Amino acid sequence: MNDKALLHRLNRAQGQIEAIKRSLNDDGEKNCLETLRLIKASQNALKKFAEIYITDHLEDCLEKEVSQDEIHKGLQLVISSAFSL
Repeated sequence: MNDKALLHRLNRAQGQIEAIKRSLNDDGEKNCLETLRLIKASQNALKKFAEIYITDHLEDCLEKEVSQDEIHKGLQLVISSAFSL
């Protein structure tokens, strides 16, 4: 996926987060269900962005013939980072 498409995914997540912020700043009644939907949508958008970004990066590494040892070390870091969140 190209950088433009990745930026589009990030912008979508950012828009959802901005909507959450606006709902917190509104003096009126808060819509809890809608806010929860926006939270879930922004989380999913960021997860999908990360999945595509990491996949693209790994494909680049394979195309550039990065050593298997370097790829293995990088994968270990990515996996430990992903599950330590």
